[in-house]
Amino acid sequence: MTDVLRSHGQWRASVRDEGGWRDVRAAEGPYARGSLVEWGSITKGIVGTTACRAFDTTTPVADVLPSLPVRDMTVGDLVGHTSGLPRMPRGMTGGLFRDPYRASAGRPLDLDDVVPVAPRGEYLYSNLGYALLGAVLDHVHGDWLDAAREHVLRPAGIESVTLAPDPAERVLPTWLFGRVISPWRLATSPYAAAGGVWSTFDDLCRYADWCLSDGPRSDRLVGWQRAETTTWINGEVRASGAAIVRARGKTAVVHALAQAPHAADRLATSILERESR
Repeated sequence: MTDVLRSHGQWRASVRDEGGWRDVRAAEGPYARGSLVEWGSITKGIVGTTACRAFDTTTPVADVLPSLPVRDMTVGDLVGHTSGLPRMPRGMTGGLFRDPYRASAGRPLDLDDVVPVAPRGEYLYSNLGYALLGAVLDHVHGDWLDAAREHVLRPAGIESVTLAPDPAERVLPTWLFGRVISPWRLATSPYAAAGGVWSTFDDLCRYADWCLSDGPRSDRLVGWQRAETTTWINGEVRASGAAIVRARGKTAVVHALAQAPHAADRLATSILERESR
């Protein structure tokens, strides 16, 4: 079996045990040249917790956004991916070479795109749902990220989170011959609340600490997944991925560049398996 920890790709990792955080793979290459990494869908964790703390989650979304054509979905439906909304609106597709967020960058969410494709109550993972949740927080609090700072980021001691990173500070993968792979325009689109956050790697570790310090039923773990004794959250964007995994009394945080999907998850799992030997 291939040892993923011997991978020569671009990635950074730390593990926390009773003695605190320590590097498994230190900042090298792009991680030494820049300081800010993309969270991808880990962003949903801070947005979901913020919504749970800022709202009664039984509130109908249409009570906040009266022009919404759908009348029965609630804030809790958006948080828990049970609104029936698809991952993305019809016709909004992309990949490594096509940015799905480019056309919507700098524009508000088009509420005409909010069209359920499944019954309310059925789980269906939805970036569109979190874009709508961001719009709800914007409407009530002025800016969803300011609300997240109040309810999550400042309590967690996180100061570096941004949607507008200095281009020189971004940790980005490269093609052959050193050409940088530009990130999607997610952070400047109405889908920023679904995955647009950047921060230092250390602040990603602080988020892990804060979420995991309050017990398995805490609202700090909104957006996290659990299976048996493992708790985790992850995110994937154009050419990078991140994962926080807690198991066997230890936590691993991994960020990976230009690798196969879910490489960060596999690396984190392998780190925890090795640490438990």
